[in-house]
Amino acid sequence: MKKNLENVYEAQIKALQEEIAALQCQQDKNEREIAMNLAGGRMQDALLIMTGHQEKEMGKSQRHITAHLKTEIMEMEEDLIRQTKINGIVLVNCSVKTVEKGNKKMVQQHRLTGHCSFLDFQVEFELTDVQEDTTLVRTITDLNIVMDSTEFKDFGNFVSGVEDKRDLLLFFRTLRRFSDRCEDRRRTFQHFQEKYPCVVSLPGGCRAEVMQIKSPKLAGCALTIYWSIEVTNEGDITPKIDLLTKMPEKVLEMDSRKVIENAPDSFQSLLRILGAEASIDTVIQSVDV
Repeated sequence: MKKNLENVYEAQIKALQEEIAALQCQQDKNEREIAMNLAGGRMQDALLIMTGHQEKEMGKSQRHITAHLKTEIMEMEEDLIRQTKINGIVLVNCSVKTVEKGNKKMVQQHRLTGHCSFLDFQVEFELTDVQEDTTLVRTITDLNIVMDSTEFKDFGNFVSGVEDKRDLLLFFRTLRRFSDRCEDRRRTFQHFQEKYPCVVSLPGGCRAEVMQIKSPKLAGCALTIYWSIEVTNEGDITPKIDLLTKMPEKVLEMDSRKVIENAPDSFQSLLRILGAEASIDTVIQSVDV
């Protein structure tokens, strides 16, 4: 009985050894096939580059592929720089997450962080691709824009409208033009503050909407340039520049020709003829006597 059990155990052990040998043989075969498949492919080239191998260790084909990859990267970097110069929008971070993927439908969540001039933004949107026969239909199904536009009421209203319409292209196109108009105002205000430091002040800084004009020689007399930038829901941008006056009662009583009262309308006429910078300069010189 004992001998029979030993024979059974020996047979089982032998069968296991044969199975192990067969599996080892299959593993070696698989490894050889994988090595052969990778030997001439781009996977090996990528691994050589990532593991720090020098080009002198590569064959002619590997060096050619490496040079081609470097050229592609340089071209993409140049294209990114060119696009940034054209549209003024700088992206500092981009991420994509696939939330649904099927045979005919894929949904991805995108997040873009960047700035246009001094305006920072974060855009999150959901992109849905649906395959309909031979046509790929791509739509934005959700859009959320985060930016500090509290000081720009009109632009904040515009952003809310863009989110409702899920019109991402309209947002970026309008953002560039809006930032350009803000930059025009900033340069103009800063120019006059530097040119007339004793007369011009910017209570909210050079990026704010208000510029005050006060002459040390005319106590109590003050003029204010209010430069707003209006944005419609359709993305139309209109700079609006107004002149406000603040004068003592005695000065108003002496103004028999209503020059001060009519100053805002006269300023609008100047704007139509001379433009913003020349008109503001004319107003400042009238005070800086």
